[in-house]
Amino acid sequence: MILHDTHIVEFLRAIHRAGRVPCEDRENLFFPEDQPDPEARKITTKIAKSLCQECPIKAECFTYAIESNQRHGIWGGTSPNER
Repeated sequence: MILHDTHIVEFLRAIHRAGRVPCEDRENLFFPEDQPDPEARKITTKIAKSLCQECPIKAECFTYAIESNQRHGIWGGTSPNER
């Protein structure tokens, strides 16, 4: 558990240093699997990934997703099957 805590602390520090990140107020976009409609899921995924492209901590987000084994959501511009 300590290892996971370290990952989240480092990730939260990166967010704090960045000031704001595109996903901060749009959590619903970054978990497209919550969309019951496949077409809505596809559109939501595209929007989330495009927002990731302008994120100042995209690399840190991707690293966090890998290190903490995130199996859902868009993290660092990637979907679960891309990680």
